[in-house]
Amino acid sequence: MLGKLVGLGLEENNITGCISITIFNISSLQVLSPGRNSLIGYLPGEVGNLTKLQNLQLEENMLTGEIPKDVSNLIELVKIHLSFNKFIGSLPMEIFNISGVRDIALVGNNLSRTLPLNIGSMLPDIEELYLGNMNLFGSIPHSLSNCSKLTNLDLSGNKLTSLIPNSLGYLTHLKYLLLGRNYLMSDTTLSFLNSLSNCRDLELLDLSSNHLNGMLPVSLGNLSSTSLALFEAADCKIKGEFPKGIGNLSSLIDLDLSGNGLIGSIPSIISNLRFLQSF
Repeated sequence: MLGKLVGLGLEENNITGCISITIFNISSLQVLSPGRNSLIGYLPGEVGNLTKLQNLQLEENMLTGEIPKDVSNLIELVKIHLSFNKFIGSLPMEIFNISGVRDIALVGNNLSRTLPLNIGSMLPDIEELYLGNMNLFGSIPHSLSNCSKLTNLDLSGNKLTSLIPNSLGYLTHLKYLLLGRNYLMSDTTLSFLNSLSNCRDLELLDLSSNHLNGMLPVSLGNLSSTSLALFEAADCKIKGEFPKGIGNLSSLIDLDLSGNGLIGSIPSIISNLRFLQSF
C-alpha cells in the first residue's frame, strides 16, 4: 500500500502513540513530517530504509531513546529536524556524515559529546545548524569556518569552553550567531568581535553568560550597521568603558550589556540608535 507516496505531512495535529513501523516500508518517501504532535516511543532503525528521504521533521514530540545510526543511510537528506524531543545519548556523528544536508536542528535534546574537529569538511553545504540547549562540551572547531554557506549557527546553552575562534569571521553569510550560556572565553581585547565585522548580514549576536573577561573593543562599531538588530552580552564579565563606536550600530533594536563591570558614562552617541527599543 502507498507504494508511490512521496510526501507524508502530518505536522501540528494531536497525533499520539508511536510512529507506525509500516511507514518505513514506503521506499518512495521523500518527505516525512509529523512534527509538533504528541508522538512517543523510539525512532526505529528502520528509518534507514527510506533512502530517498530528503526531509525528516519530527520536532516537538516526545520521542526518546538514541537517534539510530541507520540515519547514515539517508544519503539524499537535506533537512533533519529532531528538536525538542527527549533523545538521549551521544550526538550522532552519522548525521554529520550526510554531506548534502543543509539544515540540522537537534535543539533541546539530552545529547552530548564534542563537535567533530573536521566538521567543516563533513558538512560542506550546511546552511543552518541548530545544536543549542544540549550537553555539548569541548571547543568550537576552527574548521567550522569552512562551512562557507552557513547563515544560522546556534550553539547556545551547552558546556562549550575555550576561546571563541576568530575564524568565525570567515562565515560571511552569517545572520544568526547564538553562543550564549556556555563557558566560552576570549582574549582581553575580545578580538573575535573584530573578525565578525566581515559578516555584513549579521542580524543577531548572542554572547550572554560566558566568561569573556575583557573590554569591548572600538571595533565593535565595525559590526554591520545595516543589519545587526540584537546584541546580547549580559553577564560576560566585560569591563572598561562603553566604546564610542557602539553608536555606529544604527540598526540595533535590543542592546543588553547588563550584569557586567562597565564603568564611566554612557556615551551620548547612543542617541544615534534611533531604532533602539531595549537597552
